Amino acid sequence: MVSKAWYKSAAPRLIGKFKSCSSSRKAVEIWTTTCILTNFGKNVHNLNDHQQPVITSLINPANPNLSGPNAFPYFPRGGPQPKVQPNRNAHHIMGYVTQWGGMDVGRGMLFSAESIDGLLHQLGGLRFRAECNLVPPHPWAHAYLNQQRPKPEANIDQNTNDTIEVSNIVNSPNPNTKCPVGTAVATPAVGGEIQSQYDRIIHTVPPFYNYPPSMTEELKRLLGIEIGENENDLHQLSKELLRSCYRQSLQVAFDTNNDGDLSYSLRNNPIASMLGLGKYSHNQQSIGSQRVAVPLLGAGCRDFPKDVALEVAALESLSWLLSESKKEDHTAEAELSPKEQLVVAFGLLESEDAEALAHSIEETIQLRAAVTIDEDLNR
Repeated sequence: MVSKAWYKSAAPRLIGKFKSCSSSRKAVEIWTTTCILTNFGKNVHNLNDHQQPVITSLINPANPNLSGPNAFPYFPRGGPQPKVQPNRNAHHIMGYVTQWGGMDVGRGMLFSAESIDGLLHQLGGLRFRAECNLVPPHPWAHAYLNQQRPKPEANIDQNTNDTIEVSNIVNSPNPNTKCPVGTAVATPAVGGEIQSQYDRIIHTVPPFYNYPPSMTEELKRLLGIEIGENENDLHQLSKELLRSCYRQSLQVAFDTNNDGDLSYSLRNNPIASMLGLGKYSHNQQSIGSQRVAVPLLGAGCRDFPKDVALEVAALESLSWLLSESKKEDHTAEAELSPKEQLVVAFGLLESEDAEALAHSIEETIQLRAAVTIDEDLNR
């Protein structure tokens, strides 16, 4: 479930806030909200705590083509995407079910509105889809052999009659991929209710937990991934790619160098200019405290175990919080006045998830402090 619509009027609640000791201008906040799309944006007021999470950007867990899942009536949690698209004759009664979920997969069936990306495309409408369609191919798309590994095929051992799963890696590079797994791009938030809540949508594509893309040395270098001896551990690879999603998204979110934002290439597109696309409703650099709304990436359609998704969110948000920007960097922090602040604001549906994330960040801080103390004692 991506929202609790019947509680939509309930104000977001702040669970915890973490600040950097070295930089008071950066913070990580953890909130609970009934819907990160419609009840967590720039117009939200928390009347109980007299705080206002003025959030102008949203990180959206998307798919590589930025097409949203609305082309499918429902689809399987955890993937992989089938080779053949479903048709209405796939099931004798309900249609589509045998290939894309339903009674055959139990809890694995998801409707498009149950995902953040699906609800975003529904609320954004045709204009938002047009923005996504005009995003150019990603410059790193050539480094990918595929965007997901295929589901292993079941073969029968003739000697023992045992079922053996055989995974045949299919290399299907697509140089036109708009947002490959582990990367991030941005588009303006337009259409319907979305533009009243956010100015900017930052799209990132988490991997399927059990079916991450095949890795190349160039891809590892581009994404900054070091796997080491865990080269064949698919779950470890998925974790590293999910960490890359956070790094790339936050870099796009707080990068003030407009040339680095792929969505700005739309300005040179004559169709985009004619339709008024590729333009932000506000100048983000004029906003004092820049806040970015972040869901728990990977824990939905991509089927990461909740504890793994929370661990990665804690590690990467804390890594961003403790990182320092140099004056020559094209980051918002390098251009902030002393009173301005950059905030990563997690908006989670369930209180227990928000509290678990806050606890995980606290544990990671304590662990890092213990390591630092131990290193000082051994010097």
